[in-house]
Amino acid sequence: MSADAAPLSSSAFIAELDPREKNLGRFLATLASGVVGGFLIGLVVGLAALLAVGLFTGAFNDGVSQIAPHIEALVGADGATVTSALTLVLLALATNGPWAATFVVVAALFSGRRILSYLTAAPRFRWRLLVCGLVLAALFMAPVVAASRLSDPHAAPPPMLSLATTLPGQIGYTLACFLLLIPAAAAEEVVFRGWLLRQSAALTRNPFFLMALNGVLFSAVHGEFAPEAFLERALMGAGFVYMTLRLGGIEFSTGAHAANNIMIVLFIQPISLKAAPSSGISLDSLLEDVFLICSYVLMTELTARWAPLRRWTGVDLAGGPTPTSVAAEHFA
Repeated sequence: MSADAAPLSSSAFIAELDPREKNLGRFLATLASGVVGGFLIGLVVGLAALLAVGLFTGAFNDGVSQIAPHIEALVGADGATVTSALTLVLLALATNGPWAATFVVVAALFSGRRILSYLTAAPRFRWRLLVCGLVLAALFMAPVVAASRLSDPHAAPPPMLSLATTLPGQIGYTLACFLLLIPAAAAEEVVFRGWLLRQSAALTRNPFFLMALNGVLFSAVHGEFAPEAFLERALMGAGFVYMTLRLGGIEFSTGAHAANNIMIVLFIQPISLKAAPSSGISLDSLLEDVFLICSYVLMTELTARWAPLRRWTGVDLAGGPTPTSVAAEHFA
């Protein structure tokens, strides 16, 4: 079988792995250094971000003693205001971003790899592929979001309209969500679909195992164990693995991941520190999960198989499969 028609287990993203990735000592050193170092750096950057928010919102006007109560009030509002919602998004980016960056730098040092190898198998990061994932995921999600809102007579107004009462405020909130949530999604992708996927692929190339393991760990790290929420995130993680293996990098999954988060905070609910109330797994939630994973496969295959989109996004730069690939071969 040619490289162009290779199954997921022969994805260009994991093609060059060697015994260095199988070394238990390197794995444990990377894990410990990445977690501890990333946590400490993320903590410092997170505190700096909160101080910057306090400065921007006037906390220093009432004296140094009022900085902590001011920031505590912003976080405690739990996304009920524009400032609070954006503060929580910024805090997530300020903590996760440095943690992910530390993780991938440490992993590259211990494995003797280029940092780029944890992002893509292409010679360069494919920004157009990220945009493609962002747009396609938003288009696939739009009907579902619209249907859920129209079918619920008690649905609250979309956050992008309700948090800010003026048009400039609404535009500012929307733009800030895009600017903050895309790099926030990238931070999670580089750890889970970058480092973790490559690390686990060094042990087995079975795509079902890789998707299941990555999805479960991705969901568990979010700390929300209600059955429907856990299953949904696990399927999202599995879908992002499919995208990464099929297209040879995390660019597309980063866009799709960001689109999911952006659609939620713009049209469903602002970011919150509280877990959503659990309603249990229902037929509706299962159908939504089926639609989710199917849409991820469909948008990935559209990008992989439609020649104009392949060329524009640079899929071929990573040695991706040709449009003539047989879908069943992906799981060979």
